[in-house]
Amino acid sequence: MKKYILILVGLITFSCSDFLEEEVFTQYAPDAFLASESGINATLTAAYRQSRPNYREEWFTYGEWTADLMLERGGGYAAPAATFAEFNWNASNNYFRDTWRDRYSAIGVANSLLDNIDNVSSLSASKVASLKAEATFLRAYNYVVLYDFFGPLPLITSGELDLTPSRASDADTRAFIESELISAAQNLPVEPEVYGKATKSAALTLLGRFYLDTKQWQKAANTNKEVIDLGKHSLFPNVEGVFSVENEGNAEMIFVFGSLATAPIQALAWNYTPHAYPVGYQTGQVNYGAQFQLWRWFVNSFHADDQRANEYDPPNGKYGWILKQYINKGGVQIDLMNDPIIKGVEKKYPRPVKFTPDLNALGAAHGNDMPILRYAEVLVNRAEALNEINGPNQESIDLLNEVRRRSKAPDYNLSDFPTKESLRDQILVERGWEFHAEGHRRRSLIRHGSFISGAQARGKTNAKPHHVLFPIPEQELDSNSALEQNPGY
Repeated sequence: MKKYILILVGLITFSCSDFLEEEVFTQYAPDAFLASESGINATLTAAYRQSRPNYREEWFTYGEWTADLMLERGGGYAAPAATFAEFNWNASNNYFRDTWRDRYSAIGVANSLLDNIDNVSSLSASKVASLKAEATFLRAYNYVVLYDFFGPLPLITSGELDLTPSRASDADTRAFIESELISAAQNLPVEPEVYGKATKSAALTLLGRFYLDTKQWQKAANTNKEVIDLGKHSLFPNVEGVFSVENEGNAEMIFVFGSLATAPIQALAWNYTPHAYPVGYQTGQVNYGAQFQLWRWFVNSFHADDQRANEYDPPNGKYGWILKQYINKGGVQIDLMNDPIIKGVEKKYPRPVKFTPDLNALGAAHGNDMPILRYAEVLVNRAEALNEINGPNQESIDLLNEVRRRSKAPDYNLSDFPTKESLRDQILVERGWEFHAEGHRRRSLIRHGSFISGAQARGKTNAKPHHVLFPIPEQELDSNSALEQNPGY
């Protein structure tokens, strides 16, 4: 029987021998706790909760500030954000420690369920298989995130204590993630029994993304086609409503972490909007000094008809994805696209507001779901994979045009792309228009081979080839002699 023990030691004056005699106050016995459906569901709920991303670090600090479309200015977060924008990070950065700890904590919760659920006799075999598939999906999801950031990983697959797990090879790490997601897809339901739970589509979409990022093009093309062929998903018809609270659960969303505006931020809400609204913007929500912004050149790159560049202007009933101008609380008109930018004084860059604010938001919290996987990505992922296999082809063009037509952007023509390289480059541009501010950009640039060269072209002289991976946290290396640091750190 595996036991997970929580120990509380009182910090009072006592002898050395007393200090060494730990008193056990609480003992968690999974074979007892997981003998009931309520215990299983509680553990599974904990696994979902632990898997929620720290969006500021994972989406923006890692995924956007290191890339080319977004910038951060102001607030106490400015210095940490600049560390990543300038490629000045190192292994002692606490963000890496926290990401490693949080993701392996989620893996540990999933392991506790998978270690013990086969001993449960009160549930049908099909129900046990479905619950195992959910836990397997969540474990794999966390390993995918860790692999993206850190490369080959210690593969911890049970709750048995191992203080010195070593890193698996790159091939073994990839094979493990692949097998986990294939297994999950086989047993997850097509329809979730509860909104927000993992489905067959979620496992296949994550697997298709993983294949794409690891340049397994044929597998990526095939797996994304499986999602399309399920017939369960479609693009939401209106760009402006894709991420709104009133449209949550729409057919475009394949896997989300649900949010509630009334929940504590660290539990079931998130606080993106206060970072997107400029200081002085007329809102009842909190405004943070740390401001998430878009480069003006990027906003100007959209086609004039592309609704993804529509203005965000709630007083006039407009909920486009980009805030370009507004009247501040002092009654002054601010033009974020044209007003002079005074270094260190003004933060006059356009703002990404794709996550249409929740009218019931309280303080810093809002209830928009956090989109992890959506159908637009499935279409673009298959288009990219097919181009890598066959070069420019009509199906790739059709898939990209399906996304563009939703935003009223003009169609691409196959004749526009004479080479694989030309279509590859345009797909990267298209990804920026569709997925900016969703934490995808770093991964896309790495896959396209322009993460480091692009940074250097932007004047980031510290950017070196080894920066495609982050360092293993120093604290983990200090506590585990079996771990080896990534090259270059």
